[in-house]
Amino acid sequence: MKLALSAMLLTTCLMAKINGPVAGVAGVPGEADCTDCHSGTINSGTGKLQIQLVDAATWTPGQQMRVRVTLADPAARRWGFQLTARSATSPTANAGTFALADDSVTRIETGMDNSQYVEHNSAGSRLGQKDSSTWEVLWTAPAAGFGPVTFYAAGNGANGDNTNDGDQIYTTSLTVNAAESKPPTSFSLSQFTFGGGWYSAIYLLNPNDTAATATLIFRGADGQPLDVPGAGTTKEISLAPKGSGFLEVPDGGPLTRGWVEVQLPDGVTGYGLIRQAVESRIYETIVPLATTSSKEAVMLMDQTTASTLASVVNLGSEEVLLTFTARDQDGVTIGTATVPLAGKNALAGPVNLLPGLEGTPGKRGWLAVSATGPISVSLLRVNGEAITTLPVLQK
Repeated sequence: MKLALSAMLLTTCLMAKINGPVAGVAGVPGEADCTDCHSGTINSGTGKLQIQLVDAATWTPGQQMRVRVTLADPAARRWGFQLTARSATSPTANAGTFALADDSVTRIETGMDNSQYVEHNSAGSRLGQKDSSTWEVLWTAPAAGFGPVTFYAAGNGANGDNTNDGDQIYTTSLTVNAAESKPPTSFSLSQFTFGGGWYSAIYLLNPNDTAATATLIFRGADGQPLDVPGAGTTKEISLAPKGSGFLEVPDGGPLTRGWVEVQLPDGVTGYGLIRQAVESRIYETIVPLATTSSKEAVMLMDQTTASTLASVVNLGSEEVLLTFTARDQDGVTIGTATVPLAGKNALAGPVNLLPGLEGTPGKRGWLAVSATGPISVSLLRVNGEAITTLPVLQK
């Protein structure tokens, strides 16, 4: 009877291992490995166990990635593994979460303190397969600031005889650092007008696989913080992975002109929109975001049938000297204007109202704006109430 009972327990144990081991045998420091049940010495065989991030060398906070485990052994005929992820500096601290890429060959086992272990199941032990076996799992990285992550894995290159003898046990680990986070890039939106019949909006797109946050800093034409209805002087917009965001400032109250510093994480993009309501008609145009390192801008200008309105923002904290140069289509100078502009201030209005550029109406050509510090420039073509944004090349 005792022999029968022992045989039954042994069979049950073997079937459990074929369907995946118990939690906690991935070789984490302070935990067990597969030699608790299988005979032999770790890493004494002729095979090799390897962990890889698929198409990545670092991890990005909150991003889901594929992790590949490969066990090679020329003598093996059945295969097993267990994988887990921990803090590289504290092996008891779980790192991220796992999900199954293929539940037909893998399963998840939960251990102490909700530790997750991904491992083979019965089909994933691939009885009779020669040379090597590979499994892939999905792993979602932890939040920013977690620090380096170490993946631990143990593998069993078994001989397939349904005993615990003659198998080769391997362990390995892989430490992966977080991707270096890039500081947000600052852009400027030099046309931002609301009230008095005007409406402004900002559209943002996050094409990345991870969430992002954009920051909008509003300033008046005088450079002082601008309190925007419903947004305040600063507004953060959360963007879901592959998501988009939107801020609108409807018409209401007196006419208010200002500009926006737009801080965007790497890869995030967007544009502004201004709209004017005249009686029952709506006129609107897109305003591109501009870089914040330019000291010169050039743009085509046609004032034969429309007026040209320029908006220039001094992005620095110190006063700059603006120089406007207008030329006709033959390259002949029509006029020049030199205007000081205080730090963080904005200048907006018809080009022909600048002293020295009174001769531009009725002319077709181009306009250059240079400054002694970083500026943002946008140009509008206005015909009656109709408005159109003109392309600007900032150098």
